Amino acid sequence: MAPIAVDRVTPAPIAALKSSAQASTSSVQFHVTSTPCPIAESSSGLTFTLNDGRTVIDCMSGGAAVACLGSDNPDLVQVMANQAAKMPYAYHQLLGNQPGEDLARFLIDRSEGNFAAAAFLNSGSEAMEAALKMVRQFWLEVGQPKRQYVIARFPSYHGNTLGALAAGNVPGRRNLYSPYIPDAYKHVPSPTYKRSAFEGETEEAYSERLALELEAKILELGPENVAAFFAEPVVGTALGVMPPPKGYFPAIDKVLKKYDILLVMDEVMCGSGRSGTLFAWQSVAEGVRPDIQSMAKGLGAGYVTISSVLANARVYNAINNAGAWKNSHTYQNHPINCAVALAVLKKMEKMDVYANVRLRGQQMVAELREALKDCKTVFDVRGQGLFIGIEFDLPKSLNPRFAARVKASTFQNGLMTLGMSGTIDGDNGESLVLAPAYIVTAKEITQIVSIIAKSIKECEAAL
Repeated sequence: MAPIAVDRVTPAPIAALKSSAQASTSSVQFHVTSTPCPIAESSSGLTFTLNDGRTVIDCMSGGAAVACLGSDNPDLVQVMANQAAKMPYAYHQLLGNQPGEDLARFLIDRSEGNFAAAAFLNSGSEAMEAALKMVRQFWLEVGQPKRQYVIARFPSYHGNTLGALAAGNVPGRRNLYSPYIPDAYKHVPSPTYKRSAFEGETEEAYSERLALELEAKILELGPENVAAFFAEPVVGTALGVMPPPKGYFPAIDKVLKKYDILLVMDEVMCGSGRSGTLFAWQSVAEGVRPDIQSMAKGLGAGYVTISSVLANARVYNAINNAGAWKNSHTYQNHPINCAVALAVLKKMEKMDVYANVRLRGQQMVAELREALKDCKTVFDVRGQGLFIGIEFDLPKSLNPRFAARVKASTFQNGLMTLGMSGTIDGDNGESLVLAPAYIVTAKEITQIVSIIAKSIKECEAAL
C-alpha cells in the first residue's frame, strides 16, 4: 500500500549544513519512524486536524494511550496556569510541594491499603528505571545483597531506557543495545493462552503451568539470588494487548511469596483507568497486589509529562528507615505536573469515567467481533476496558507487514490506530492496538468499528 502523502518541507540532511550560520537558520528533524509523520496542527475532543486540512478520529488517545480525557479540558489548562503562577518549580531534594503530597495521598488512599508512598517522575521509562533501582536498594537495606536477578517475561516491553529495555524483551527495540545489557535480566514466557494452551487445557491450568515455569527459573538461578518479577497486568504493545488468563496472578503470586520475591507491576500503559479501574490490578489480578508499581500515560492525560512509582509499606519502610531513596531527577515531583495530574484523577472520579471505560470497552469488543467475524486474517479480538487488540494471522514475509498496512488504511479512512508487528514472539505476529479516550461515546465506538472493519477488509482484498 502506498504511503499517505502529506505536504511538508523535507528536512535538510545534516551534511548539507555547511556552516554555523546555515545551521542557525536550518531545521533538522530526527524522526523515530522510517518516514516522516503527518503534521498535526490542532486537536479537539477525539479528533486531530492536520496541516493539509484533513481530520482524523483519535483511537489511540494521542497515539500512545495518553490523552485519556480528549483535548477539550480548559479546567486542566487553568490548573496548570494557576500552579505556574503560584510556584512553577521546587527541587525535591531541598523542598517538598503540596501538589506532590496531595497527589501521593490521593493514590495511596485509593490503593485499598496497599501503597504507603509514591514519587513522581516524567515518563514511563523513568518510572520503570526507578522501580528497578528501588528493588535493588530494598534488598541491600534488608541485608540480602545477593538478590540481583530480575525476572520478566518474553515478549514484554517496559520502556526505552537501558534498564527498562533490559527488563523488557522486544528484540527489535532491545537487541541494538545488547552490549550494554547485563546478565542480571532473565525471562519466562508471557501468557498467550489462545496460542499456547494445550488442547483441552483450561485457563487456570495454563496459568499453573506458567507459574511452574517461573518456579523452575527461580530454582535455576537460586531463590536467594532473585530480586523481583516484573509484569504488566494487561500486556500492551508487546503482545498487541493481552489480558491475563484466569488464575494467572494468583498462581504467580503463590510462587513469588514462597521464595520471598518482590512483585513489580508495570501499569504505565494499562493503568490510570485504562483497564476500567484506577489501578489495573484492581480489575485483572484477582486480589493480588504489587509490592511496587509504576504509572504514567493517562496519569497526566497528555497535559503534562508525569509518571509515578508507588511502594507498599514493607518496601517503603526498609528504604526510609535506612535513610533515603537513592533516586533523584531534576524534575522529580514537579509541582505543575503533580497539580495537573491530581486534577486529572479528580476529574476522572467526578465524571465516573471508569464506568464508561468498562461499558464502551465491552461494546467495542462485541461490535468488533461481529464486524470482523468473516475476516479470514483475524485471529483474535480481545481487551480489558478501553485497551483493545486485534490480532491477525499472517506471515512476517509480507512487505509492508500487515499491521502497518492496516494502520495506514485506517488513517487514510480517517482513524488513528497503532499497528504492531512481532506480537507473538518478537518477530512473528501482527496486531492492531486500540485505546480511545475514556470519554468516547457509544455512537463514536460504532463509527470507529465501522472504519476498522472497512480498513481490514480493504487490506485483505489487496493480499
